[in-house]
Amino acid sequence: MELIKIGVLGITSAILILVIRNQRPEIGIQISLVFGAMVMIFLASRIKAVLDLIEIYVERANIGGIYITTLFKVIGMAYITEFAAESCRDASQNAIASKIELAGRILIIITAMPVITSVMNIIIGLL
Repeated sequence: MELIKIGVLGITSAILILVIRNQRPEIGIQISLVFGAMVMIFLASRIKAVLDLIEIYVERANIGGIYITTLFKVIGMAYITEFAAESCRDASQNAIASKIELAGRILIIITAMPVITSVMNIIIGLL
């Protein structure tokens, strides 16, 4: 049911942007950003429920917190990067979008370094 709501809101936003674009193009960008923010806010409670469930299983499995924390950070960074880049593309700013994606990739690698280092140490220990 949530997907239907998001779909209807997205189609409505797209039609509104098409109608307004010729007269007030800056409003179209604002509608797009507001739509994106509304979707993120709408999904925030769903995402929190999933994170809470994962946290329960992580505690049961006795998995190190740094791995899960890093995983969540990387996933969050990927979503934020994609949202920001697509918002720039909506504003016809492809060069800025590409730079945001590059920065996101680099920051994800930096954030994941503790996990990468740990995996490398395990591999070295096996050799």
